[in-house]
Amino acid sequence: MKKILFVCDEHHYPQGAFEWIRELRKQEHLSVKGLFFKAPAITTATRHPAAGKEDLPHFSNQDTAQFMDQCRNSDISSHTVEKSNTEWQKAFWKHESRYADLLIFSQALLYAGTAAHQPNGYMQQLLRWANCPVLAVPENTGAPEQLLVAYDGSPQSMHALKQCCLLFPQYGQLPVRIAYVKEEDSDHIPQLQLLTEYAHAHFTDVKILKLHWDSDKHFSTWVECFRNPLLITGAFGRSALSTSFKESFVTKIITDHVAPVFIAH
Repeated sequence: MKKILFVCDEHHYPQGAFEWIRELRKQEHLSVKGLFFKAPAITTATRHPAAGKEDLPHFSNQDTAQFMDQCRNSDISSHTVEKSNTEWQKAFWKHESRYADLLIFSQALLYAGTAAHQPNGYMQQLLRWANCPVLAVPENTGAPEQLLVAYDGSPQSMHALKQCCLLFPQYGQLPVRIAYVKEEDSDHIPQLQLLTEYAHAHFTDVKILKLHWDSDKHFSTWVECFRNPLLITGAFGRSALSTSFKESFVTKIITDHVAPVFIAH
């Protein structure tokens, strides 16, 4: 059994993210915690002077009810926690995600409308603050048919690949393409022998590629060439990510909803 955090804000229920959870349930039992961030809706006067007290905010339960119904119908153990938007804080996410196996949210819908495009400020904070692997899912996506790994030779990129192997052993039969991108003439790939050994220990169909171009300009286009891929990458916006792969290529894939992105720090 795995513990998953399902993140939702008011009026933006991420059905695509839930469908991914439903697919994972076909492989094993899950415990899913729904975290619902909402603006308090006060329906009466905010203060009663005579009583000397304020009304407590209450939340619409439409999204939480939908989540619980879908979990119940899919035989998924679940519970919900409702939070005010003001509780979206670094300390909260650090602690909450430390005790989870995976955090999942919608690329398109998380606090949609708060910025001109995704990833907005909330999403960028979540990607940086999470202490567990994160899965950012487009709303219209199918189950993964192949894995694409952004490899730069760093410990972070290998950590992401290892976490994916641990969390999703069922993907071992899928085709895997590991891409090292660097705009140079050399065919050198860091620690190629060790990478090959590890990849073949976990997957049956592996190709390791050296792509000789700028990842910022072309990587997203390369990902689009694949049918229902899952992109695996290391730290988002952390200095540990080398010059071969930068935050901007992940940003573009999320902005354009090209593919689900699995990020592990």
